Amino acid sequence: MPDGAHSFVRAEGNPALAACRATAAALTAYAAEHPGPEAAEWAFVAQERVAECTYRIDEGAGQDELQGLADAARGELAALTLGLLDEAGPMTAERLAALDADTLALLTWYAAPWPVRWLWPPETDAHGVALRPRIVNLFHGPGGWSEGICRVLGADVDMIGVDLDPGAAATANAAGHVCIVADVAALDPEHPALQWVVGVILSPPCQAFSPAGRRRGHEVAAIELVCSVIRSVGGAAGYLQTVHADGSHAGCAPRSGETWPEVRAQLAGLEDERAGLMAEAAIWPLAMLCSNGSVEWVAVEQSSALPAEIEEAIFFEFEQAGWRTTEAMTLDSVEHGSPSHRKRRFLTAYRNQTPVISVHPETPFPVTTFAQCVGWGPGRRVNTRGQRGIDPRTGRPKGGGGFSADQPSNCVTATAYGWKDEDSGQRIHQNDIGRLVGFRSDYPWTHIGRGEGIRTRAQQAADVVCPMTAAAVIGRILNLHWEEQTRTYVTKLYDTAEAA
Repeated sequence: MPDGAHSFVRAEGNPALAACRATAAALTAYAAEHPGPEAAEWAFVAQERVAECTYRIDEGAGQDELQGLADAARGELAALTLGLLDEAGPMTAERLAALDADTLALLTWYAAPWPVRWLWPPETDAHGVALRPRIVNLFHGPGGWSEGICRVLGADVDMIGVDLDPGAAATANAAGHVCIVADVAALDPEHPALQWVVGVILSPPCQAFSPAGRRRGHEVAAIELVCSVIRSVGGAAGYLQTVHADGSHAGCAPRSGETWPEVRAQLAGLEDERAGLMAEAAIWPLAMLCSNGSVEWVAVEQSSALPAEIEEAIFFEFEQAGWRTTEAMTLDSVEHGSPSHRKRRFLTAYRNQTPVISVHPETPFPVTTFAQCVGWGPGRRVNTRGQRGIDPRTGRPKGGGGFSADQPSNCVTATAYGWKDEDSGQRIHQNDIGRLVGFRSDYPWTHIGRGEGIRTRAQQAADVVCPMTAAAVIGRILNLHWEEQTRTYVTKLYDTAEAA
């Protein structure tokens, strides 16, 4: 038997070869029905892949290599399938529901981790405006942005969140939001399912910059590395501006050829890898846009102590790419009716519009105190030290402190589960912690893992964007008058607390 025949026998039954053969058969049939050089080339490449896969199997190639060939084949088959479906007319919910199981499975794989419906444009009104604008909410957490957009503003959007923490994602999903568990920095921002997304929200972890953390993100070497990577994003996306000898603009240089994994890999030298996640604020919107995307705006939330150099590097990339407006502001959630202080830095960028609605209320919100929020009577003090013990060097408690319950509280942290009345020892509970940061009492804080997750659930609340502040920021972005809705939300949330 010839060596080639032996190879085919040894490769028979391999799932990677089966995937390559299925694609080759489909493309060959398509080329026969649609004569022309382009279809013929697709079929030829697919047939060549069958031969290559057979050879690789015979040579003992590893699973990763074979999976790469299979994925490439399935991707081409999915693209062909999408093209054929598009030829049959606009995709509707009814048509999507009627797809056969094999086709739906293929397209589900192709769209992953995004929903299959995102492979087609959204339904629009008579003016071509999406009825439900698509938003990607990265580093989603338990749902601060989503609550602000959907519950406070009442905006009807098609929003998908991404978070690496399965507990936070479970909380968000239980609350009615859609959040997938994935690593933002491992996903492809040029995924074909993202081409009709108009808004990108990012809340990268703040511990590397926050005064409450170790502040590794403030080290000179860390700032320089993060800024260097951010500056490479424009070149990788094809937005690097070039100039003539006389200094006039000559347009954009071709894309540098760096892949997004290669851009991200440069951040590996950071002592606190969380600092490098700020680069995603430039990577995602510009990468999505350079692959025929529709991104119109970006909103980023970070520690109020975010280094100015990183902020400036991000904005430079947007301005270089021709975005019309960039803004930065530090907001305290108390300004929007919260009973706890929460100062955060917000960066926003707009590709075409200049916003007109302010994030600041026309008249101040009524002050909501800690006592009103948790249902305590007047004249009490909050002990935030918990069970910290005594520092033998000073004779004082190890950290923590206290504040009057007759004022808005300190910023909520993961140790808030231990906050209590200084005199009676009465503690607050998770629903109180959630209300302190702007969430309804019955918000489904969820823990995954052993035990009750008391600290874990408190940590979720400590990490969120206050929904009322989110409503103000997104209201400005979407040109929605947010103040009336937010006042209604605040009144309903805090005026029902009963004094204890």
